[in-house]
Amino acid sequence: MNVRDLMTFFFIIANCTITGAQDPLDYSLRIEPVWSRVADALGEPGSVESVEFSPDGRYVVSGSKYDNSVIMWRTSDGTEQWRKYAEEEIERVGWSADGTLVAACSEDYLVTVYESTTGEIHKVLQHSRGIDGLTWSKSGLLLVTGEEVSTDDDGSKHGWIRVFDMSVGDEIKSIDFGQTVNELFFSNDEKYLLAVGHGVVKVYQVDGWNLLQTLTPGYYVTYTSGGFSPDGNYVVAVGQSEQARGTVYLWDWQINKLVKRFNHTGKKIESITWHPNGQYIVHAGHDPYIYIYRLSDILNYNKDEIPVAHKSWASDHAEYLDFNQDGSFLTSAHQNGLIKLWVWMSEDPAMNSRRHSWVKEQQTDADGGQ
Repeated sequence: MNVRDLMTFFFIIANCTITGAQDPLDYSLRIEPVWSRVADALGEPGSVESVEFSPDGRYVVSGSKYDNSVIMWRTSDGTEQWRKYAEEEIERVGWSADGTLVAACSEDYLVTVYESTTGEIHKVLQHSRGIDGLTWSKSGLLLVTGEEVSTDDDGSKHGWIRVFDMSVGDEIKSIDFGQTVNELFFSNDEKYLLAVGHGVVKVYQVDGWNLLQTLTPGYYVTYTSGGFSPDGNYVVAVGQSEQARGTVYLWDWQINKLVKRFNHTGKKIESITWHPNGQYIVHAGHDPYIYIYRLSDILNYNKDEIPVAHKSWASDHAEYLDFNQDGSFLTSAHQNGLIKLWVWMSEDPAMNSRRHSWVKEQQTDADGGQ
């Protein structure tokens, strides 16, 4: 073996050790870091609770736990566009479907809605408790929030989901979830609302706001995150129970069937999300990695045999994950005060050729078919 071959051999071994890859030739599916920015000025004693792409993917908004900041960033280079502060910690931030507004919920019982381009306050919505959950409809201007639980004198518990029509700024519906609501999500077709909270996961029909399903594995779980699959067929959620931390639950929700549950980290998972193509599930939390699973593997393997398609070192505990609309980039929020941008590298070998074909079709259409 000559010197060049020896150097190549050691490079391959080192690369396998660093990335955790089992086969250096089978390393196509991955996420790669693009940039990191300080989104909570307190650093390690701080924490960023939420981060979300704008609908067009050109901007990212973040909300921090300890310096109480809402910051708008440009995706291309991480340049700060504007910064505002709340009186209490920010739990969740989110964009309106048309990209004109961003909302931030804070522990002072307020949801502040900002003009996305300037950061000027558009509307302030008063609540009765701290707000943990917040989401916008996929179209139009419906804003839905979820409050922490309150207990009446008789011991009954209430956790309110509130629906606002932001075209006029009024609350149009309140729903008693019965416990703290941690996260809320609309299905892509906007027919259903998913509420993830303490004890249960619930699915509501948007037309009438009726409860359709209550999803549970048969024991109490404090759910931290969840979401509909892009095709609307599945619901995924993560949470902690007396049995285990960091369990992933997957339901065929329309027939209320728990399809799979598995736990690969034994540590709290703070955020789980679907890749927009529906083929992958990604989660992160108190394990220092971001984990990627193929949905096909989750469905076809026994729970203890489900392979991790890829995992990437994320350094500190992650609080939130969000993909841009086409799934080409991922952003993450961390307890060390950082947000990060990652580029998604697909394992689909035909992606580039299909993309090139699509661009040519668009150019042909723009030229009038010439």
